[in-house]
Amino acid sequence: MRTAFGHVLAAFLLGLFHPAIGPAQTVDTTDLPPHAAAGRTYMVAADHPLASAAGARILAAGGNAFDAAVAVSFAAGVVRPYSTGLGGGGFALLKTAGGTPVVIDFRECAPEACTADRYLDGEGNPIPRKTVHGPWAAGVPGTLKGATYILEHFGTMSLPEVIQPALELAESGFPVDQHTHEAMVTLAERMQGHPGYPTRFAELYQTFLTNGEPYAIGDTLRRPRLAETLRLIADGGPDVLYAPEGSLHRALVDHMHQSNGPLTSADLAGYELVVREPLAGRFREYETWTMPPPSSGGAVISAVLNAVERFERTAPDRGDANELWPHFLVECFKHSFADRASGLGDWDFDSTGRIHRAIKQMTDTSAAAQIVRDFDPDQTRESDHYGTVTVPDDGGTSHFCVIDAAGNAVAWTETINLEFGSYEIIPGTGIILNNELDDFSVTAGAANRYGLVQSEMNLIGPGKRPLSSMSPTIITRDGHPVLLIGGSGGPRIITGTLHALLNILEFGLRADRAVTAPRFHHQWQPDIVRVEPGLDSAVLTGLMRRGHRVEEYPSSPGIVQLIDCRDSVLIGISDPRKGGRPAGR
Repeated sequence: MRTAFGHVLAAFLLGLFHPAIGPAQTVDTTDLPPHAAAGRTYMVAADHPLASAAGARILAAGGNAFDAAVAVSFAAGVVRPYSTGLGGGGFALLKTAGGTPVVIDFRECAPEACTADRYLDGEGNPIPRKTVHGPWAAGVPGTLKGATYILEHFGTMSLPEVIQPALELAESGFPVDQHTHEAMVTLAERMQGHPGYPTRFAELYQTFLTNGEPYAIGDTLRRPRLAETLRLIADGGPDVLYAPEGSLHRALVDHMHQSNGPLTSADLAGYELVVREPLAGRFREYETWTMPPPSSGGAVISAVLNAVERFERTAPDRGDANELWPHFLVECFKHSFADRASGLGDWDFDSTGRIHRAIKQMTDTSAAAQIVRDFDPDQTRESDHYGTVTVPDDGGTSHFCVIDAAGNAVAWTETINLEFGSYEIIPGTGIILNNELDDFSVTAGAANRYGLVQSEMNLIGPGKRPLSSMSPTIITRDGHPVLLIGGSGGPRIITGTLHALLNILEFGLRADRAVTAPRFHHQWQPDIVRVEPGLDSAVLTGLMRRGHRVEEYPSSPGIVQLIDCRDSVLIGISDPRKGGRPAGR
């Protein structure tokens, strides 16, 4: 049962002024905005309308949710080239109808030559931009391995069939939208800011800029080299990249050799995806299925949900509920991101068990009790106060969701990390390589490009997968899908996903409003609450009165896609902040 306290908190947090919201008993589908769609048979919610349409096309042709998800992945790599693509990696959370969710981890891993010392200067300081731009920023890509594995083990259609929508988009072209134009503007500015970049990264420069200028909104962007690559993959499968005799394999290895990069034929041939169990939990009457390491998203989401549930049962009876809730949520973020920084990494390399113990503590209800006990309703504290993990010594993205008529469900997040990844393109292929190695730490305590502080548990090393914020999540009730959700935007993925999830399940907002409601974000370090324009002034005043440093987001607060599966109605939401649109029937 939701308390009156929770209803008041939700109303003020979301800038609404009616006294009670309450959970909806039926889903209202009237007057849905363009970024939402309703259906009863299937639904796809991606961050580009053409990517959603690619998935819906496969479902309409008789494919299942897994076929459609693979089609969306290929299509998104064409139309959102600065966010995702075949040169990256990610995680997919899959649930077969009546089955238990499973994680497919196709996260990039560090090449064998990538040790921390290779990224430090003679004085032990990180070499500027070495993990950001250039060949030493790129991990071994996993997206193609993941997509083809999912198709083979869960899908029903052939690889050429699911690639066809993406191939057509690459060959015929597509109109540049606002979000793509803005990414190109940023690319042009960075190219101008580094005089050697237009020559060093000539193929990127020539593909996505025209004479150094961004494409105008509405201009057609064609990607013929990527179209040819997709044909090669349709004919030869993943071996064209991972097998030594594959043409893409040879092209990448030759490029790395010529540019003195670390990635070798052995790194590509040795890459393996990992099938994992998700982190399983509960939030009220729901079952939660979230990401395990090397993603940090699941542990942070579980920790915050546990604390929220406990807090509402024990919240103090006072007259400033409208200020108390956002203050409490920020304090939860600070504790959980502090734990992320100190205890998490790739647990496949966890020889001492430290990461496993950290995850157990973060997701245990005792950690929630500690957060609630520690909460001071009248003030925040210094950064070194935060964290519940006390184990001894021994982080450009795209998310989409799909559900089919049978109840098969997918929450899938993939990335090349920062916009346009490492700026490296495998020559002649159209494949942009990731810069995922920036999600590692090269020295303990150093912040990455997202400002996230990393511990030695996430230190770069051969074969390791870097810590991620990707948070594909499935919520079920009695085993049936209720909500498929996830996002993009670095660490803002986690808080954006949490805001939307709580807005629906805790505060009863309709899905489209839950996604568009103003958000705030805190990641422990830097010690700043980032707020989105439109957040209620009472929330801002309450946070500042309690000692929080508040600043407006310099950019998007993260992008969230979701499908609300309640009441036999499927409502797909593509976050309007990125211009996406769902497709369903």
